[in-house]
Amino acid sequence: MDKLPDVAALEQLALKKSLSPEDPALRRAQLLVYDAWEARDARSRKALALRALKLSPFCADAWTILADASGLTPDETGGYLTRAVAAGALSLGPKGFEEFAGHFWGFHETRPYMRARERLSHHLWRCGLREDAIAELEEMLLLNPGDNQGLRYPLLSWLLHQGDDTRVDALLAKHEDEQSAFLSWTRVLMALRAGEKSKALSLVKSEAMLANSHIGTELTRPAPSIKPSRGFYTLGGKDEAEAYVDLYGFAWAQTDGSLEWLKELPKKK
Repeated sequence: MDKLPDVAALEQLALKKSLSPEDPALRRAQLLVYDAWEARDARSRKALALRALKLSPFCADAWTILADASGLTPDETGGYLTRAVAAGALSLGPKGFEEFAGHFWGFHETRPYMRARERLSHHLWRCGLREDAIAELEEMLLLNPGDNQGLRYPLLSWLLHQGDDTRVDALLAKHEDEQSAFLSWTRVLMALRAGEKSKALSLVKSEAMLANSHIGTELTRPAPSIKPSRGFYTLGGKDEAEAYVDLYGFAWAQTDGSLEWLKELPKKK
């Protein structure tokens, strides 16, 4: 294991000084992180991250950069991400959590912590710690109900993976005013699961097709044309449809008769 401070050591260091997001050393460390993000090679990024941590071990983004290194074991990656989350939380302190609660991400000071926690949630999911991963996203949404990071979309997928239709329905209801492709087409799916085909058809006509008309086609391809995610997509475009299938296609495949129903949609007037 590396010789960098672990979570316990970070907590001890935090007790010895008065931390705040405005700490000069932390701000200088964050500037090095910005340079690291622009670096062209992994070695430079790592070197800059280590320099940032030497300035301030509470630089969450620097820990996250270390977690990106190739050749790490899952435990090593998790160790860096756990320290990233701890560093971000310690830099904010109890006062920061109280001040920013309900509006995280809206304040730049909170973003390193939120980035680190999102990364940790995905790592937990990949490691099979599914309920822990779900809990991370649910707690983040309490800190930032506005969800600038779009956490509701992977959360919805994960709940479907878990077969937790009750929490799926609750999440959809919480965002009932949102008619994005991801939520609209999943509402169609849940109506089909409930045996409510007339409701599903109504949802297709009233919002799902308006949000993205390509999703039904992508879902029913013999071999869905899933492409590696670029991290962004065009609203209403085929790339968004591919992203939808990537996240939720398994749930349609597992729902008896849903794909056959989609294939018959052109016949429904």
